Amino acid sequence: MSVLFIPIAALALISGCATSSAIRPLPKPEVIASDIRDADAQVEPEPHSEVPMEINEDVQKWIDYFAIKDRVRFESFLLRGEYYRETIEAILTEHQVPRDMYYLAMIESGFMTQATSHASAVGVWQFIRATGRRYGMRQSAYLDERRDVIQATHAAARYLRDLHQEFGSWYLAMAAYNAGEGRIRRAIRIGRSRDFWVLVQKRVLPRETKNYVPKFLAAWIIGRKPAKFGFELPEQIESRYPNVEKATVPGSVHLNEIARVLGLEPNSLAPLNPHLIHGITPPEKTTYDIWVPQGQAAQLLAPEMPLARVTNPAALLPVRYRVRTGDTLEAIAKRHRISLASLKRLNGLDSDRIYRGQSLKVRPSSS
Repeated sequence: MSVLFIPIAALALISGCATSSAIRPLPKPEVIASDIRDADAQVEPEPHSEVPMEINEDVQKWIDYFAIKDRVRFESFLLRGEYYRETIEAILTEHQVPRDMYYLAMIESGFMTQATSHASAVGVWQFIRATGRRYGMRQSAYLDERRDVIQATHAAARYLRDLHQEFGSWYLAMAAYNAGEGRIRRAIRIGRSRDFWVLVQKRVLPRETKNYVPKFLAAWIIGRKPAKFGFELPEQIESRYPNVEKATVPGSVHLNEIARVLGLEPNSLAPLNPHLIHGITPPEKTTYDIWVPQGQAAQLLAPEMPLARVTNPAALLPVRYRVRTGDTLEAIAKRHRISLASLKRLNGLDSDRIYRGQSLKVRPSSS
């Protein structure tokens, strides 16, 4: 366990509601330190897998921000996260990654499966396209597995474990998750240190990355004891991510058709499969695995339960696409299953040059 740095301001916040006008006696610092150690003991027991708990000036700044200035939004993150918490923590533990990395997803996306950043990072864990593909998440005009909470959490856990193996520090692993491995290698080389805080002091990290670990620590601290900071969360969470299992179904089948066969309500499978962009299994696949409530996959194997296919899946695709950072004309063409030549012809382009925000026609309006 690393040395704890707990300033008086932090003690004041931890001791009670950050916005309360009532004056309460502060608990003894050693009591708070003991609480933190007890909470850390719930993380993976091997010493090398623990995330060090440190409260310093940088962390305190983000505690203040989340608990006071950004209070309403942060509370929505806490509430939304509880729906996924058990599922995410179980997957992290399966990969021998500290369970409290759950809070990394909180600062990445606020647990929104449809979250998309200015850099075109997508999903709860905010994977960019290249890293998503590297960790096995497929993407097409019909499919973006970065939006699948289960697949993305498995990928994030493997990625974080790989980063920890390379850098030997969970702080540097998180920094690399944010900035990329190359930037952290360069920062270590220039700063001549593998201590995250030393690299911050030497100003060799990007500004966003310098704040990334303190934001994680602040979210972690508040998330451990939300009531101490005045967040009134329900004692019993009414709804949690359900137990699910994979079901193999044909390509080009709508989720509502699958729900009908299973006797489920329309649109009930969409929240379990947010990665199916248009609500159908990818037509380019002979079969595809989707998530269904546990115990129901076997019903789809019965011969008397045929699934009707969507006859013209292309009609569900958008007519236009807005160019994002990192896009290339070739990648856009491949994603929308159109030849590069056809895409250029549709848009009257003489070259492969495109710009962010450009609106491109990706199929004829009459189709």
